[in-house]
Amino acid sequence: MWNETDIQRVAKLLKMKVSDFLDTYLIKDADGDWVYPSSPCPFLLEDNACDIYEHRPKACREYPHTDRKNMFGILKLTQKNALICPVVSQIMEKLERIYN
Repeated sequence: MWNETDIQRVAKLLKMKVSDFLDTYLIKDADGDWVYPSSPCPFLLEDNACDIYEHRPKACREYPHTDRKNMFGILKLTQKNALICPVVSQIMEKLERIYN
């Protein structure tokens, strides 16, 4: 998910107009959030490095969102992230052992 500050910062980095950046990289989802239209991220390089790492959006900096005070508020997101991120998967497994 991208906020307006992220969009402006990365568009500037890529020397693009904001409107061109949006047309090229993002769509608005059903909730009105700016997101990638598909996976993987267009800024993910072949070696799995991020091409815009120093300028990546807030959501990427906070990923996998496992340090939130209210983890129960984002359990659906965490469950999706567990399918992608081994660390999140391990956290979910530990939580399952604790609470089962």
